[in-house]
Amino acid sequence: SPYSTASELVTRTRDYPLRNFLQAFDSPRWLYGYGTGTSSLGIQYVARFLHAPLTGVGVENGYGQLVIEFGIIGLLLWIVLGASVSISAWKVVKQLRGSPWFPIGFVVFWFSFLLFFPMGYTGLTFYQDFLVNAYFWILIGILYRLPSLALATQRSAAQRSVLGSPGLSDQTAVQ
Repeated sequence: SPYSTASELVTRTRDYPLRNFLQAFDSPRWLYGYGTGTSSLGIQYVARFLHAPLTGVGVENGYGQLVIEFGIIGLLLWIVLGASVSISAWKVVKQLRGSPWFPIGFVVFWFSFLLFFPMGYTGLTFYQDFLVNAYFWILIGILYRLPSLALATQRSAAQRSVLGSPGLSDQTAVQ
């Protein structure tokens, strides 16, 4: 059972991330944070190149990392960014319904939602991977282009059917 004392499922998936998130508010700078890279993959570069002392504060939760680096305002801005990208992407996906581009649009929407919310909550390492980050923003750009591609495809198909129909009627009239 997931709720038994021998099971680590609830502890690892709910309690531990929540405890780490709340631990970020134990930091004296939870309101405005320590700055970019001070609680993430870039800490070694910040310390080495800028000769900045290590903060000694760290959590294993993505939203907690945002609180430590950017403060509560940074976390709220991150959530607003994720919500606006996801809502905007969903609106594009709804436009694509019924077209062959719909599955591609839906996958890009789903990827953006997962990146900002469940995966962003558990850790920012996935987003901080520059390849994933680059692909994410390229795919968002492609998603916003898909409605015009779908429209152009529909127009060309309509033009072909209009241009092709007089030829068919001429051929049937000759026979």
